[in-house]
Amino acid sequence: MKILFFDMEFANGKIPGSIYSFGYVQTNAKFKLTQPQTDILMNPECKFNDYVRKNILAYPMDTVKEASTFPAYYKRLKKLLCRADLVVGFAVGNDTAALFRDCERYQLKPLVFRCLDMERLCKKFPDHREVHGLSNCVEAWSGTIPDHQHRSDGDAYATMLLFRAICQTKKISPKNIAKQFSDCMIPSIPQTPKEKPKTNEKEKQIENGKTTAKSTASPANGTHRRRRRRRRSSGTRPNTSASITQTQNNDTRTDHQSNAAPSEQTGTPSAS
Repeated sequence: MKILFFDMEFANGKIPGSIYSFGYVQTNAKFKLTQPQTDILMNPECKFNDYVRKNILAYPMDTVKEASTFPAYYKRLKKLLCRADLVVGFAVGNDTAALFRDCERYQLKPLVFRCLDMERLCKKFPDHREVHGLSNCVEAWSGTIPDHQHRSDGDAYATMLLFRAICQTKKISPKNIAKQFSDCMIPSIPQTPKEKPKTNEKEKQIENGKTTAKSTASPANGTHRRRRRRRRSSGTRPNTSASITQTQNNDTRTDHQSNAAPSEQTGTPSAS
């Protein structure tokens, strides 16, 4: 079984893929070194961050700038990462993203592999859960203070010490620990969020029509709203009481005339 432990350092965190060193250690399942501790220097072709230049950079600046660029080491990195039985790193999210961006930058095919993230694995156990950072985790689990901190090959070796200590303490083999904690395996290609299915214009219009109809039919508070009647102006409103009085007078006059007619006909006839 080939286990590759790796780490990287970046010239500028604001520039994606600005890798200037790739360090690694390769062992077998019994943690015996099959390849020695190695650090690959490469020219990031960008300006170094002031903090990195003053506090992190472990090599002379001229040595880094004289090194070859990422494409010169692409095949070597592909062989190391993609042919290993298990790839292990600590807080590997930034490392895998940087590899992906550098492949994009130089128009190379992305390196496809899966990596066991030791930072996530440490949080799976109650032991030393309050400890953070690679060097602190190594010291807590193994009792060893790692050398060459913030140098890629030194941090790769420290990652190996941490992984070995956890396997020995928990009595789990490297092969089984990767299977048992598969949720700690990180893909080398960043996952993009799923897009919502697009709707055509006709569906949008129907959806908008339904929404408008619902909002018109029922107000926000859920109660039915009655429409107010428009009141007519006082100038055009008919005088109902006057019309009724006039009708009653007309009816009374008609009745009086009809009752008076027979009395005239039955009166005393005049002498001839």
